[in-house]
Amino acid sequence: MMDLYTTTIKAISPIDGELKTYVGPNVPGISFADAQNYCDNNELGYCKADGVLIAEIPCKEGTYQPDWNKMVDYENKRLN
Repeated sequence: MMDLYTTTIKAISPIDGELKTYVGPNVPGISFADAQNYCDNNELGYCKADGVLIAEIPCKEGTYQPDWNKMVDYENKRLN
């Protein structure tokens, strides 16, 4: 079964010129190596696979409070 992997991007900040780490796109894969291979072969070679995405929890509209009712659980897909 395919999982989603999070990625990071290292780049120079246009604000202060410092090297920073930014969040990249989520990519599919069956392992870290497969997710990195996906990046390397799909014009995302600047991204590094760094974690497995297990859930997305949006905020309630207009706030920073989690909206647990709209959570997407990637670990237990049948609950979605």
